[in-house]
Amino acid sequence: MRPVSEGAYFFDEYRFFPRRQLLLRGQVPVRVGARALDLLQVLLERQGELVSKADLIRFAWPDTFVHESNLKVNIAALRRSLLQDQADLPYIVTVPGRGYRFAAPVRFETASASSVAPSHGGGGLERQLQGSHLLIGREDDVGEVTKRVCDRGFVTIVGPAGVGKTSLAVAAARELTERFNDGVCFVDLAAINDAQLVCAAIASALGSAAGVIDLLVGIVDAVRSKNMLLILDNCEHVLTTSALVAEHMHLAVPEIGIIATSREPFRSKTENVYRLAPLRCPSDEAGLDGRQAMAFPAVELFVTRAQEAAGYGLSDSDVSVIADICRRLDGIPLAIELAAPRLKSCDPASLLRHLKDSFDLLNYGPRTAPLRHQALQATLDWSYRLLSEAEASLLRHLSVFAGLFTTEDVLGITSDIVASPGETAACLDNLASKSLVSQTVSGGKAAYRLLDTTKTYAAERLRAEGEHRRACESHAVYMLDLFERAEAEWTWVAREDWMTTYGRRANDLRNAIDWAFGADGDVETGLRLSAAAIPLWDELSSVAECRQRVRTALDAAKLTAHPDLEVRMKLATAHARSLTFAERLDPEAEGACRESVRLAELKGDADYQLRAVWGLAVLQSFAGRHRDVLASLDRFDAISERTKDSAAASSGARFRIMTQFYRGDIVGAHASLKRLARQHDSLAERTRISRFQVDPYVVIRVSLAFVGWVRGDTLEAVKAARAAVDGAAATEHLVTQSNALALASIPIAIWRGDIDTAEQHLNLLDDNLNRRNLASWAPLSHFFRAVIGHHRGSADAVEQMRVAANEILDSKFLIRAPIYLGMLAEAALQRGRIELARESIAAAIAHADQLDETWCQPELLRVLGCIEIQRGDRARGEQALISAVQTAGASGALSFQLRAATDLANVWTESGAASAAAAMLDPICRQFAQDSTGKDVARARRLLDRLEIEASSGRA
Repeated sequence: MRPVSEGAYFFDEYRFFPRRQLLLRGQVPVRVGARALDLLQVLLERQGELVSKADLIRFAWPDTFVHESNLKVNIAALRRSLLQDQADLPYIVTVPGRGYRFAAPVRFETASASSVAPSHGGGGLERQLQGSHLLIGREDDVGEVTKRVCDRGFVTIVGPAGVGKTSLAVAAARELTERFNDGVCFVDLAAINDAQLVCAAIASALGSAAGVIDLLVGIVDAVRSKNMLLILDNCEHVLTTSALVAEHMHLAVPEIGIIATSREPFRSKTENVYRLAPLRCPSDEAGLDGRQAMAFPAVELFVTRAQEAAGYGLSDSDVSVIADICRRLDGIPLAIELAAPRLKSCDPASLLRHLKDSFDLLNYGPRTAPLRHQALQATLDWSYRLLSEAEASLLRHLSVFAGLFTTEDVLGITSDIVASPGETAACLDNLASKSLVSQTVSGGKAAYRLLDTTKTYAAERLRAEGEHRRACESHAVYMLDLFERAEAEWTWVAREDWMTTYGRRANDLRNAIDWAFGADGDVETGLRLSAAAIPLWDELSSVAECRQRVRTALDAAKLTAHPDLEVRMKLATAHARSLTFAERLDPEAEGACRESVRLAELKGDADYQLRAVWGLAVLQSFAGRHRDVLASLDRFDAISERTKDSAAASSGARFRIMTQFYRGDIVGAHASLKRLARQHDSLAERTRISRFQVDPYVVIRVSLAFVGWVRGDTLEAVKAARAAVDGAAATEHLVTQSNALALASIPIAIWRGDIDTAEQHLNLLDDNLNRRNLASWAPLSHFFRAVIGHHRGSADAVEQMRVAANEILDSKFLIRAPIYLGMLAEAALQRGRIELARESIAAAIAHADQLDETWCQPELLRVLGCIEIQRGDRARGEQALISAVQTAGASGALSFQLRAATDLANVWTESGAASAAAAMLDPICRQFAQDSTGKDVARARRLLDRLEIEASSGRA
């Protein structure tokens, strides 16, 4: 294919830039998924040709097996995005059973010939909402900021409200697109009102969601390998935190560029402050004519905007009045932008009189504030007074939105304050034309946002009019309707489409819930909102936020006379599930699980009965209570059979297989998992990932990998573990990914001796723990970190393993605890800490008996035998090793049998029984495939080779 950096494809009014993965319709970005853009690239490259389904899948999903339905879904999404006004044929034509072809004419232009696309990365310049006007009078400012970013890396643009800081930052970013080829990330901090959310806002703009422990570390990691520009806009209300974050990022990743805008400097040692002055205005003694006055940027801006809005032309007789207006507006661009269009309804002299009157009525903001700030507030007040009653009412109500909103959103919160949807849409257009509402494109359609100063002003007016509660209630009710619809769609809409539609609403959802549980809120609305929000929190893996908000809702429900049973059921189920991700399994967790089961049964909701019983079984499994798990799964299977829920039945079958595996049925579990994996051979079904907490395709391969390794099918284990990790990455579901890493990929890599892979995947697991507060995995992460340190020769690794093993036991997450204690015992033995080794193996055996985890009994016997031999009790040690070999053979744990047989063969060889050692080890080793890899197989084969050489030498 043509290198992606060479240019752009053109068809009809569309342009596609492969290098930037950017599709434009005219000058408007078209929102479409990354996979769909990959498919578009192939089709455009081979315009007119039949492109097979296999070729499309190979390009869009390299090195990944996916079901054909993934291709159909993304082709459908691409077709929806490519709007056609008039066409005989669709752009993309289906050739039934074979593939697709791009039917429209396409031309390709190289970078030198094609027009330059706007920067598009991270938060994206599509999220800067200052309009498309060229800056007037800021050419020198743009040049200087651009130069400073290139030279110094970190620039803070400082100036009064409305002076054009954001516009200057965006203009500089446009000039820097070639310098920062990974794009521009625009972070609008005006959307938050809490300094603690600064990192969350940056992370969200970079592509992560909120609800994390150490976001700053994650942010730095996200940009470390990128050549990008970060714009932090509107920092003044979160100044200290913004300064700390920006300085840390600049010091940690000096390669990126940072432009911040604020009304005051950060006072950071590393920032380069650029003070942006208001536009120059003529003095009142100047005596200028029209041509001379237009040399002043403030006059030029005013006249330009007045001409655009009202067809106004500057005459010499108006110069002194226009100059006076600009001075009254203090040369603030935003104030000028707001004032100039008013010449549609009055002459310059009347406008000046109104401005003077309005300046005398400074009701918004203290008189001790800087004059420029007062002037801007006066301009807003004056502009507001010129609105019609309907426009003013709409502006006030728009202040409830957290950030972007659409016309549909506006209609949703204002249905009871305007005459008709048409009037609302007209008022919204009027507000946009009057520069009181900024307009942009999001998701391929028009979106709006209030500027920060306008939003604050409108919110103050909303309170002054006594409409705040009503507006917040309308907003909350609209969010409730939206997310109850989202909850219903969650059962059938493709996950990527669902998240695109509803994921961006998270801040509005949070604001609505906060209001509902606030002093003048409505608790019932808050309860329903919290319940409806659960699918979004689950899909975002926002475990900590879900736990906190659901607990708040349940506490509120206790104070409610008659809380809705369905809402209580949903909240209780989510609460119980969230507790399985806590730092320890407290008795409260089981009580919460049983309460969720009770409520689901009381409601008669089969789906939630399945979820609640599943949650109870998961809790029991985490606690190592495998007999209790089987009893819970009997209830689960009865419900799924009664309701003919095949998806639930499949999940229950896998859970039962793993429970039987832990109880020693290794051969049966392996055969059953292989059949189950064949039945679920793709990631095609990506809806309802979190119904049972993890993606079914991934968790089946997690189980198959672990069981396959114990069974001795090491090649299959490695393949399944890799498929689990890759599949989890494709889902972008961090709970699923953490399961794949912690329960399969990392332990298998350690046992195979692939310490680099283990460490790489452990780092990824730790990132997930920090990003989503998955506290339940923390002790195991600490343990694996210490194990890796032991393999790398760290002197204090064994002590770290001991501490981490105790953390695991204290957390009550006891599943697999015996094998971890066995690993600690072997590491202690290798470092000469015999007593710690004895204590650890004794604890391991005791826990295995208590938990009925017989799957690892051969491995524990092997470690016990090695310890006894090291202590000098050769007979007892040899007997333990013989028992390990026999027990492993009987259960089918071939990998454990090979380990034990190799250790026993070494003992026999040292005692002069080399032939017996070879005769015992050789048939076990032969059961492994010739191309099997891993340190255990290699160790056994080396020993057999040595014994063969020694036997040949003896015969000679």
